Amino acid sequence: MSMKDEDIQRMSQALKSGAKLTPEICPVCSSPIFEVKGELWCLKCNKKVVKIRENSEVVGAMLPYTLNNLSTVVAEKLEQLSGLLSRLTEPSDIKNVADTLSALLGVLSQSESLKEKLRK
Repeated sequence: MSMKDEDIQRMSQALKSGAKLTPEICPVCSSPIFEVKGELWCLKCNKKVVKIRENSEVVGAMLPYTLNNLSTVVAEKLEQLSGLLSRLTEPSDIKNVADTLSALLGVLSQSESLKEKLRK
């Protein structure tokens, strides 16, 4: 992939600000990885890079991504079910959807709580 002028500009600005160029390359776009304040970053993708040394580190590295993905899916389902709930008239149907909404809100709350713990 070719680098755009803005990518090169962002990388040169990072170097001027104290970032360090590492010998690593981004597994997604193959651009150089920079160390910025002790963290590895692909400045072209504008994403943090996690280097995994052992298989045991895979779960820890994947967990934030998985939790973000889960939150997105749950939010989509909540939106779908809230639309369905507004059209229902049968009490048993309303209860089933309300119970499902409650369970999804619980999952979303737990996911957000775990994400907050990981940030600390």
